[in-house]
Amino acid sequence: MANIKFEDLALQYVLSDESDKERQISEKAAKAIEEATNTRITLGQWVASINRWIQPTDDTAADDNIIARAKALDFLATTLGVLRERSVSLTADQVKLLVTFFGSLFSSDHRAGVTASAKALNHLVRMKSFQPNLGDDIITNVCRLGEDFKLQAPATRLELYDLFLELLQDPAVASDLEYRHGNTCGFITNLLDLCRNERDPQNLMKWFATLKIFLQTFSPSEDVVTEVFKTFSAYFPISLRATAAPSGITADDLKSAVRSCFSAHHRVASHAIPYLLNKLDQGGAVTVAVKVDILQTIDACVVQYQHPKQSVVPFVNQIWSSLKYEVRNGEIPDTIKSTLKVIRSITTRLDDDELKSFLSSAWRDLVDDLSNPTYIAQAGRLLVAVTGASFQSFSTMTSQAIPSIQTTLKQSQSSSHKQELVTLLNSILAVRSLLVPTLKDNTGVDKSSNLLKDDLFGDYLFSAVYLPLWEEISDGQGSVEQVGLLKKIMEGFAALVAQQSSDASSSRQLCSASTCEKIFGWLAGPSIVNPLESREFSEGIIDDDANQEIRVSAIAALKDAVPLYPPAFQMLLQQYLTSLTKSYWHHLAPEDLPLEIKLVANTLCEVGCSDLLGKQSSLSNTVSLVNVLLEGLLWMLSKQSPPKYWTPFICSIHLCIIQSLNSLSSQAGDSTGLKPQNITKEWLTRFTKTLVDAGAPQIDLNKAEPSSHVASLIGQDVEGSNARNQLLAYFIFVVEQLYRRFTDSSATRVLAADEDICLHQIGLTATSVVRALSEDEQKALGIGNAVFTLFKETRDGGDVPKRDFSAELAYAAPLSMGILQGLYPGVLSPEDHLYALKTHCTILASSTESRLGPTRATLDMSLTILSNKLRVENKEYSQVKVQIQQILIDTLTNILNEELRPEQDEFTNIRIFRRILHFLAGDVARFRSIPKEQNALLKMVCDRAPLAPRLGRQLASNFQVLASPKECLKKENHAIEKRLSGEWLYFQAVQPYLKECFPNSGLDEAATVNRTVAIFAILKHLKYEQYASDIGQIVRICICSLSTLEAGIEMESCLSVLLQILEKDPNKLKEHLSDLIPDMIGVYETARKMPQSMGPRAYPTPKAEEKGRVLCRKFTLEFFQKLPQTYETQYIVPHRQKLLRPLSKACGDPVREIRRTALAARKAWEALA
Repeated sequence: MANIKFEDLALQYVLSDESDKERQISEKAAKAIEEATNTRITLGQWVASINRWIQPTDDTAADDNIIARAKALDFLATTLGVLRERSVSLTADQVKLLVTFFGSLFSSDHRAGVTASAKALNHLVRMKSFQPNLGDDIITNVCRLGEDFKLQAPATRLELYDLFLELLQDPAVASDLEYRHGNTCGFITNLLDLCRNERDPQNLMKWFATLKIFLQTFSPSEDVVTEVFKTFSAYFPISLRATAAPSGITADDLKSAVRSCFSAHHRVASHAIPYLLNKLDQGGAVTVAVKVDILQTIDACVVQYQHPKQSVVPFVNQIWSSLKYEVRNGEIPDTIKSTLKVIRSITTRLDDDELKSFLSSAWRDLVDDLSNPTYIAQAGRLLVAVTGASFQSFSTMTSQAIPSIQTTLKQSQSSSHKQELVTLLNSILAVRSLLVPTLKDNTGVDKSSNLLKDDLFGDYLFSAVYLPLWEEISDGQGSVEQVGLLKKIMEGFAALVAQQSSDASSSRQLCSASTCEKIFGWLAGPSIVNPLESREFSEGIIDDDANQEIRVSAIAALKDAVPLYPPAFQMLLQQYLTSLTKSYWHHLAPEDLPLEIKLVANTLCEVGCSDLLGKQSSLSNTVSLVNVLLEGLLWMLSKQSPPKYWTPFICSIHLCIIQSLNSLSSQAGDSTGLKPQNITKEWLTRFTKTLVDAGAPQIDLNKAEPSSHVASLIGQDVEGSNARNQLLAYFIFVVEQLYRRFTDSSATRVLAADEDICLHQIGLTATSVVRALSEDEQKALGIGNAVFTLFKETRDGGDVPKRDFSAELAYAAPLSMGILQGLYPGVLSPEDHLYALKTHCTILASSTESRLGPTRATLDMSLTILSNKLRVENKEYSQVKVQIQQILIDTLTNILNEELRPEQDEFTNIRIFRRILHFLAGDVARFRSIPKEQNALLKMVCDRAPLAPRLGRQLASNFQVLASPKECLKKENHAIEKRLSGEWLYFQAVQPYLKECFPNSGLDEAATVNRTVAIFAILKHLKYEQYASDIGQIVRICICSLSTLEAGIEMESCLSVLLQILEKDPNKLKEHLSDLIPDMIGVYETARKMPQSMGPRAYPTPKAEEKGRVLCRKFTLEFFQKLPQTYETQYIVPHRQKLLRPLSKACGDPVREIRRTALAARKAWEALA
């Protein structure tokens, strides 16, 4: 390395056009310098290596050699960069020589040397041996560019701006510059002349940063400050033009950079604030964006200037006089918001006499506006901005404002004026709530001075202002015009409850307990009592929308206030129970009561149980609410009420459980961050006994006396358990009660259809609780056994024989399914699992199926779950499953072979076939390719069902059951769903049969159509990627089917697939548009006509067919709407005329959503002209 020739490296660098290679060459040169024994000589050789380009033989050669000379200089600059990265130390003399060399190029080589010189100097000034006195030389040399500076490329100027900024940021260089130039700062004057016309965004960012650093670091004379101010203020307000090569700098970046110059130092204040106010006062000539920019810049100045007595106080009156009209007469929210921020900032910067003077002046301007309905809102905003700025301003302004507001409220006759006054009071209350904790944390303020006026903001304000207003409206004389005022009063109630004392010693509510009880009693009226008892808030307010607004506002107030006053929730629960029993007993709302029971319970859940993490009160509220719901349910049962009154309570319990568990789901462990211990059988037994001893409701034993002690248990340290375990244990306790109560032979029996809804809700509640348990917890607690025993074994501690699924199946199926759905696979023992599965399949094949009634859908889901979660690792168990499958094969064989059965059995056969498909749906989600006999049933269904002469078409339509989304197969329910299940189903049930969908398949026409129906029933639920490999065949089948399928569910499946293809791979349809468009016009017209009677059919039902026809119309129009967006004009313009008329007719479709789609489609096609 010692014998390296720098001339060769320089030549290689100049000839190279690859940045990586150039970097390698520079690293070689840097390494040679680093390892040299005599750095001085080596550096000389390195610099001399570019002499052939620096000293050309004649002027002509110099002109022709600019590029090569620039590359040669860049070789030196890049090498310096490598040396700096490696922290190679050069001597001060060497650095000085290099600085002199590169500095000289600014006056001798404007065309080739500037970029490299700037780059090299940037590296040199960052070296440790750089001498501060060289900074002035560098600036002097660069300024010799003069007019040539603006001729440099933006990237070159950026290097120079980086250099200026680096020099001024270096304290040693800055000190030397100030020593040399004093307050005249001649160097900055030269820089101002050099850079005056800069326009590049990136360069401006650096230039503004340089000016900011100068103002903050140096002590220039007033004349220099004026010149600097003129330089950056000339850019204000700044904007950014769109360019072909975006720099990455945004308009906001530039605005912020200029703003930092205005607010850089208080010495600029005498120039900046008058200048900005003058800009602001130009009125209509200033746009909103510019006005906001001005206001934000004034705010930055007010906040950041030091020595406010010198920089802010002299301009306070001028700023206030100008800005108050921006709020008083302003209409633009952004402008008003920015103005208020400035006013608040001014108030925070003032002290003592200046603050008192400003507050006095502000109050004089505002007091008259408070009594003026036209300006009350604007005056209120200004008053809040000033009041909330500091403790002193709050104390001074509220002492005057509260009495004035109180007097104005008594005198005013306008509801809107009163509303604005109450809004102002509410804002002051909100400001005080924010100041209280700040005051307590501030050790520099005298807490005994009552700065936050505790005496004004408690019972006094309630009785003097809010109470009279409430009584005025609620005494029956209220009107719709006062609804807005009423909403603000309720908002104020919540704000009053939130008021805490400002004493340093303790936190207490300023409102007394009696006042709080009145407030919550009144808020309970619109939100709880009135809905349940079917009453209006006031005789004068009978409008439904107005009453709904009042209700929503009351709920919002309760959500804010209840967490601040925990006893309130118990009051609300008692009011809920009292009102619903009164309403039922006196028949106040016979039609609406079931719905309102659920809606009000939902309100209570939102109000008291919305945030459980770390809040004991929320945990207690959850338990209290569930207890009250159980109490209400037991009361309804004791009065032998119809089942429609039971279900709302169970739905509400379920909702409360879901919200509580969701809120706790993000809490991975207890407060120590450790994983919570699992719930064990022994702990659950002890905790359940604790609940019973504490007086927990036992609905199965007709015991539901309210006990607050139960609620207080949850969240406490009970045997070292955490809140999650306690809450789950309590929910298990509740579910067990519901199960035992509704499976007790002594319980009231009802019609199956009504009872099924109730039992289904209980089952869903069990699902939510069971799935929240871990797999180990489910096994430890024996939850799998409850599928058979329905929790009856826990009443007396003894085991109950497993229930025979064939006995009372219609009654208990929803309860069993609820537990099954939440279980992890494997929790149910293989023996029990296979027993349950076999029982279901046996019932399916027996005559019992026809008597199942409304429970049929539940049994379908149970069969899907059992099929999906069965683990058959053991060969013996696998064989049992094959035997179970054989039962279904035999059943299907009977259906397919008995084509001469009476017509009325068709419905039963279809239902049995759907049950078989549900079994297969669970199996498909966790498919097993081997052994083949595991899939014998699926193969038989696919091979034979669509080809059945009489039932084939109806059976084919039901194939969608195999792939349609199901709640029980979701991940949250611990279902087994393999990632490739969709692909597997496609290759088993679709691809082998595609050839049968064409006329030349060898099948008769009916069988071909049936096969097509089955394939589309599956495809519409698959992802495009899962069947894309055969897309050519599928497109052709789609086109054929548009003229053969019925315009209902069958056609809807086909259109759904077409839309998916159009979205994912439109090129596959491009060549078929001439066939697709007229056929789809025909589909729409057929779907809009009244269908011909097809005779009695089990599937699809008339209701399902009508929905299918609506979707057909919708999908065809969506297809037409997307064509202009998808294809180039030349492919679709030929079809424009034939489509416009049908699309115009479609605009008169009886369904609103379809009309909207038709209008959008017609607009898209008309635009093609």
